Amino acid sequence: MKVVSVEAFPLLAEPIGERYWGARAWSTSGAALGTYPVRARRRYAYSATIDTVLVRVETSDGVVGWGESKAPVAARVTAALVTELLVPLVVGSSVDEIAVTWERMYAAMRVRGHDAGFWLEAVAGVDIALWDAWGRTLGQPVHSLLGGGFRVGVPVYASGIPAAPAGSGDAGLATVRQTAQRLRDAGWTAAKVAIGVTPERDLASVAEVAAVLPTVYADAAGQYDVRQALRVGRGLQDLGVGFFEMPVPPEQLDDYRLLADRLDLPIALDSLANRYQALEFLRAGALHVLQPDVCRAGGITETMRIAALADAFGAQATPHVSIGSAVHFAASLQCAAAMPNIEVMEHWIVENPLAAVATDLDAPLPGPGGPMVRTVPTAPGLGITVDEPTVRRLAGQSVKECHA
Repeated sequence: MKVVSVEAFPLLAEPIGERYWGARAWSTSGAALGTYPVRARRRYAYSATIDTVLVRVETSDGVVGWGESKAPVAARVTAALVTELLVPLVVGSSVDEIAVTWERMYAAMRVRGHDAGFWLEAVAGVDIALWDAWGRTLGQPVHSLLGGGFRVGVPVYASGIPAAPAGSGDAGLATVRQTAQRLRDAGWTAAKVAIGVTPERDLASVAEVAAVLPTVYADAAGQYDVRQALRVGRGLQDLGVGFFEMPVPPEQLDDYRLLADRLDLPIALDSLANRYQALEFLRAGALHVLQPDVCRAGGITETMRIAALADAFGAQATPHVSIGSAVHFAASLQCAAAMPNIEVMEHWIVENPLAAVATDLDAPLPGPGGPMVRTVPTAPGLGITVDEPTVRRLAGQSVKECHA
């Protein structure tokens, strides 16, 4: 069974309702933060639309597999990498030699220093599509091919609630509490707060959520320096927060080690793109929760390697999900089912305009006295049915917008 075609589809969809929560918290157009660290160091690019890239592979037996490359910005760039660089490497390969194909893709740009970012995201989309096609060929879900499922449902937390903006006063904190109350009323028991405004504002926002929900996590997206992170981390400890995600920029390994040593609070990181990065943090004792994003960290193949490394060091692993299509969620669930060292997984809660690209993916349901649970699909491959006409229609709209 050979791969006979690989296609990439950049999708740019208008958000339904509010703008993506990460963009509201940390975008270049976001609300003003404190004066230190300087704003230029902690503002990120986000698209005004909900963007991603879907990848379609087809085998010589006519089996079709789908994958996704994380592309919250510049989706057409990621699609071009798939089309211009990865297609020649993958077409003609055997669908049952996914690890071999992965190494071929990863090595292609090694001498140019590309081991993360757009390149690993492009690789991820192809890798996931290959796993989907292989599972469909064998009539087995991906988690079975990974060694079996440790669970039939994955506990999930709601992601996320932006902290009250600077200058919003009590009204901003009231909005945070109201958001948490709406989640509680919908059955959620755990949520993550996007912090990084000021230490005082962030702790006040987390306290509002903790007063409503029994479990709270905090994501600073690298907005602090190490002194601020220590201060906030101690406050989060007092509030009983479950983990502190990306407290400082991910380049600062020594600061992660210091925070892990000085705080009685699990330190988490979602930006790890390959097992070599993960190994550096694990050897340093700098992380307790590794959050590889299956559509960013080289796909299913590399995500499971990162999870296994974390397990060998006594750390947890959990898929980072945030923004993406139904394909992203399905691939994350397949990985989560096969991870022995996962406690809970992220779940984007805003109505998703890219949910329509696939069916057969159950909504989260309240667990018995615990967190919401999302059922792991058991149909072959990723366990979902991708609506190819919808994908091609959305991709066509994206192309028209590009030339408008």
